[in-house]
Amino acid sequence: MIAVITGDIIKSRKVNSEIWLPDLERYFSEIIDNSSQWEIFRGDSFQLEISVDKALEVALCIRAIVKSNNLINVRISIGLGTKNFQGKTILESNGTAFHYSGDGLTNMKFRTLCLKSSMPEFDSSINTMLDLVSFISSAWKPITAQTIFLALTNREWKQKDLAKKLSKNNSTISKSLNRGAYFEILRVIDYYKQNINQCLI
Repeated sequence: MIAVITGDIIKSRKVNSEIWLPDLERYFSEIIDNSSQWEIFRGDSFQLEISVDKALEVALCIRAIVKSNNLINVRISIGLGTKNFQGKTILESNGTAFHYSGDGLTNMKFRTLCLKSSMPEFDSSINTMLDLVSFISSAWKPITAQTIFLALTNREWKQKDLAKKLSKNNSTISKSLNRGAYFEILRVIDYYKQNINQCLI
């Protein structure tokens, strides 16, 4: 089983892509060794293949990168399933993970974060949580988004390390993490990992 994340930038025309695109490209190239497993296309859409256990954390890191700019947001659909064909680019690859991810984005309507797999009970429980996570993360201010991105990608760091990296004081970092519900979001990520691992046994 693999995870495929498909997304697009909301209100992308309000902001020059040079502001957010390089950060997104840099993040994708850092977490994925094979360049054929991710692509940004049509100027404001993207797709990447990632391991199942990292999918939700990566999706939230993408949200944090985008929300570092106050004028835009991002819709993200995670598909869990198989890959039946490996194309030269990810857009040419095929399998249920790709179908689930694409269908999720197409049918998202008012949501901005969802997951679809062949396990309806798991989907129902995790999507209830993701609706809340989506509501909270869509309201992140830039400093909150930047702090949460650094915290998610450097889980071993202490608040003083985050403060030093962002040139902020410890109090500002603490407020940003609490305001962004970082510790509650970690619990959702842990719940996702524990339950998806049980489903895969």
